Formats: sequence, C-alpha cells, structure tokens
Amino acid sequence: MKKLLVGAAVFAAMVAAAPMSQAQSTTSSPVTFGISGGLTVPFGSLGDVNSSGFNLQGHAGLKPSSVPFGVRADLGLWTTAGKTIPNVGEVTGVSYPSTTWTTVNVNAVYNFEGAKDAVLVPYVLGGVGMYNGTRGFGTKFGVNGGGGVTFKLSGFDAFAEARVHNIFTDGFSARMIPISFGVNFKP
Repeated sequence: MKKLLVGAAVFAAMVAAAPMSQAQSTTSSPVTFGISGGLTVPFGSLGDVNSSGFNLQGHAGLKPSSVPFGVRADLGLWTTAGKTIPNVGEVTGVSYPSTTWTTVNVNAVYNFEGAKDAVLVPYVLGGVGMYNGTRGFGTKFGVNGGGGVTFKLSGFDAFAEARVHNIFTDGFSARMIPISFGVNFKP
C-alpha cells in the first residue's frame, strides 16, 4: 500500500508540473513527452497467483501533424500484488509474492482524427516490448495492443487508455491489462 501511495504522489506531482512546462512552449513540434499511471490487472496464469497492482510509465512520441500515424516509446514500472490461495482439500494454503515489472515498449499509434479542433481523439496502438519481472521471470519478449482517447486541453493533452500485454514465458501465461490515465506535452 505504501508503494501505491508513493506512486500516486509522484504521479500527481508530475501531472501538476506538465501544464506549467507546456505553457512555456509555443512550438508545434511533432515530439511529445508524457507520464501516466493507473491500475494493472493480471490474468491467465499470472492472475491465478497475483492480484491487481499499479503502473507508472513515461512516454516519448513522434507524430507529424499531417498524418494520423505516430510512434510512441514507453518505459514503465508495474507491480502485481501477491495472492494467498486458501486450503483446498488436503492441500494447505500457498502464498505467492508480489511481482515488480520493468517494461520497455515501442508502439505504432493510429489517431482517428476528425476535425482539426476536435477535443476528443480516439486512438489504437500496438507494438512489441521487453518485460523484466522479479520472482524469477527474467527478461522476456512480449506484444501489446489496445486503445484509448486523448482529451485535447489548453496547453497539454490528457489521455485514458487500456492495453493487453502478452509476455512470452515458458509454460506460464503472463498477461496483464494496464489501465492508465496520463498527460502528454510538447517540449
């Protein structure tokens, strides 16, 4: 719980600072930087031994204004809390520890842009990444895909998104859905 509160405090401070840094810039750069955080929900085999945790991510994007396509790189820190499986018949309860994940992803992004002055812009994204998990997971390759919506605000953009991440492991289904809320700003 302490980690969750510290992560939430850091996220809130970064969200508060983002509009101030954007207000100082008037360029129309195709480069964006952002931060996000939220809930991480494990499922599959990982969901059997871990429960929900949190995620905190940094983003860097490149999207020329003349096309709806862009590229975004993410660097993340996720947690999934451990579970205790109760006694079942002759088997006594088993406790599984929490898992901390360090993630690096590169994604293609497609924006469904309507009018140039649209306030809400839905998007889809998908890509590949490397995932390093504690508890002996090591570094593994994975893929992800999902979608979200960008809210174009004065001086910065806010967004909400959800993605499914599938991490390729040996005989174990490591899948997660991070549900994230964040901000993007131009340097």
